[in-house]
Amino acid sequence: MKAAQRIKLFEDVYARDGGRCVYCGVPARRPGPGVKRAPDLATLDHVHPRSFGGPLTRDNLVLACSACNNERGTMEAEAFRASKAGKPTA
Repeated sequence: MKAAQRIKLFEDVYARDGGRCVYCGVPARRPGPGVKRAPDLATLDHVHPRSFGGPLTRDNLVLACSACNNERGTMEAEAFRASKAGKPTA
């Protein structure tokens, strides 16, 4: 995927998710000059991980802060979302 396509995909997902992490709800900062690593840095998270065959498509991506993206790892997205909300997982 070309850089321009990656940027467009990021902007589409960022706008769709309202600039907030879908897991914890914090406003996620856009990456930019001088912003390389921070817990609230906006990242794209694959709902179905690519390592398990998940596609690189808008429908399989959500906006996640760096902290949640790293914490989730390979946990199922819905189970992780429920754990962040304080709900018991099934």
